[in-house]
Amino acid sequence: MPKCMIDGKEVEFTAGENLVKVAKRAGVEIPVFCYHPGLSVVAQCRMCYVEVEKMPKLQTACSTMATEGMVVKTNSENVKKGRAGTMEFLLLNHPLDCPICDKAGECDLQDNSYGYGSAYMRGSEERRTYVDVNMGPVIQKNMNRCIHCTRCIRFGDEIAGIHEMVAIKRGNDIDITTIDGKTLQTEYAGNYSDICPTGSLTLKDFRFKKRAWMLKKTTTVCEGCSKGCNMEIQHEGDVIYRCVPLENLDVNRYWMCDEGRFNYQHTQDPTRIIEPKVKAEGGWKTISWEDGILGIKEEIDGQKPTFLVGSDLTQEELTHIKEYIALQHPGATIQHFGTPGLTSTQQDGALDQILRMKSKTSNLNGAEKLGIAPLMNDTIKADTVVVMSAGRAKLPKINAKRVIAVGVYLEGDASQFDMILPGLAFSEKDGTIVNHQGIEQKLKRAVLPRGKCKSLSEVLMLLTNKKARVGANP
Repeated sequence: MPKCMIDGKEVEFTAGENLVKVAKRAGVEIPVFCYHPGLSVVAQCRMCYVEVEKMPKLQTACSTMATEGMVVKTNSENVKKGRAGTMEFLLLNHPLDCPICDKAGECDLQDNSYGYGSAYMRGSEERRTYVDVNMGPVIQKNMNRCIHCTRCIRFGDEIAGIHEMVAIKRGNDIDITTIDGKTLQTEYAGNYSDICPTGSLTLKDFRFKKRAWMLKKTTTVCEGCSKGCNMEIQHEGDVIYRCVPLENLDVNRYWMCDEGRFNYQHTQDPTRIIEPKVKAEGGWKTISWEDGILGIKEEIDGQKPTFLVGSDLTQEELTHIKEYIALQHPGATIQHFGTPGLTSTQQDGALDQILRMKSKTSNLNGAEKLGIAPLMNDTIKADTVVVMSAGRAKLPKINAKRVIAVGVYLEGDASQFDMILPGLAFSEKDGTIVNHQGIEQKLKRAVLPRGKCKSLSEVLMLLTNKKARVGANP
């Protein structure tokens, strides 16, 4: 492989790689603003200046391809002077509102100002100001903080496939906005906030709720569809505040859709059922776990109820259910459900040209691999039905004398049920899912279970062992 020298280190590279990527592999971080590995290169912020031997001027590392024998310096006096000058220009109009900005603590402008800027300000002119712009339900725009990196424009054009962000006017009067002031139309609007290097584009859902440095971060997988996008749940005090995409070039690259990003909200819905309940005259009655387990035993012991399992359950949960049925109800019917009108991976496919899939559950492929048959109709008839799901699978219409539910349900889902035992959401458990490509990925528990919710494995253990003691949450 060809080699070049970066700050005295010999580094191998692949033809066509730019100096930002090559330097990073050598452990040398080159500061950037406009550059993003998932977008086209424009080299307009000038923050990634480097000095290249035999070239008379400083070069932008993002647009300079590594060549055999190239000698690069990223920390020379000329480079330091160039980056300091860039930072001075970028901060001329930037407001001093870091104490109230949602980006504080994870802001590229803060980091690069501290690392490469000057402690002194020579400008005395009045800063330009703009009015905040409402860009729809997902994004709020604060043009005062914008540094004109154009990442947002390029994301819309190149990734989202919608030319909706533009730069109008020029120079000090430049304004980056939507065409004709319309709201954002893309189903991937949250990515605008992710890629913005300052606090110019912020998530409305997260705005002013929590400081970035207070959030704990858990790596997991999105359950919004069969794509299985890698993401990070950011939480504090067992409350989820936001989900952001993680890089996985084989699955979701750098992005995630808004549906998956905000899917966590149903797990914190105030109408989520978090205590065992049984239908009684005049409404629902809260019961103990002991009474719930005994109630189910009375209904299904020695019977062959129909088991409906959501394809939003993990491989481990589905395996436990199959083992429980084989042991306690041999010959009982088990079928999986998830997305109305979609019963197999052969019917699954891309919903758009970016990430979203037709299957709105994450483990359809996994359910098939375990040999669980699909529910072929949107309506099921049986004497007794046991429904087990994690809140994402769309419930079918059930026509039965007795319907028992185990899992994650909102009060609006409860009309079909006679008894509900609350289970764990995707953010409250560990497990494995298999995406549409056949890639096994891991869910990781981020927050503790709400209320008196229990894991499905514990519920099945209690149903199996008549002498088992019902304890507190694990």
